[in-house]
Amino acid sequence: MLAQLLSSKPKTSLINLLLAHPNRAFSFTELKNTSGCSKPLLKETLKELDKMDFLLVTQKHRPKYYQMNKHFALYPELVNLLRKVRNIPQDQMARQAAKVGDCKLVALTGVFVGKPRIETDLLFVGKISPKKLQNCLKLAEKFAEQQVSYTIFTPHEFDYRRVMNDRFVKNILDNDPVLIVDKTKQRKSLSKLVYKL
Repeated sequence: MLAQLLSSKPKTSLINLLLAHPNRAFSFTELKNTSGCSKPLLKETLKELDKMDFLLVTQKHRPKYYQMNKHFALYPELVNLLRKVRNIPQDQMARQAAKVGDCKLVALTGVFVGKPRIETDLLFVGKISPKKLQNCLKLAEKFAEQQVSYTIFTPHEFDYRRVMNDRFVKNILDNDPVLIVDKTKQRKSLSKLVYKL
C-alpha cells in the first residue's frame, strides 16, 4: 500500500502536502497549484486515496475539500517518513494570510479546515492593510473555488468576546483552526500549535 501511495514524484508531493498540514482542507485547485500534479493525475490520485480511506472529504456548495485522515492505518509511519523529507510543501494560503498586517491572531477556519458550517473562513485580529487583505482574499477565493467569508476584530473586541464566551468566537476556537499568527496573552487557553510557515 505504501509503495502504491508513493509511486510517483507528483503523487509523493501531494501526499507530503496533506501530511505536513493535516488540519488543513484543500480544494482541487489548491492541491493542483501547490503539489504540481497535472489535472488528470490529481483526479486519479484523489479517487485512489479516497478509496483507501486516506482522505476526509467535505463539501460546501459544489467545491469539495480534501484533508488528511489522521485515523488512516499508515498515518504514523507516513509522518515518520515525512520528517526525513527536506523540502516539505509550503501552505501558500497560510503564508499569504500572515502578511495582511500587524495582527495579534490570524487563523484559517471554515472551509480551510474542513468545517464548512463555521460562519467565517478567515479570522484576523489586529490592524489590517486593505491592499494586502485584497491580495489575501483573491488567493483565498481562488483556492476555495468560491467566495470566502472573513472577520476582522480589534484585539480589545476579540479579548472581550473570548472573556464573555461569545458563541461566534468560541465556535471558531473549538473547531481546530489553523493558527498562523498567535500573539494572544492566554496562548495556552487556545491550546493549539501555532502554524509553522
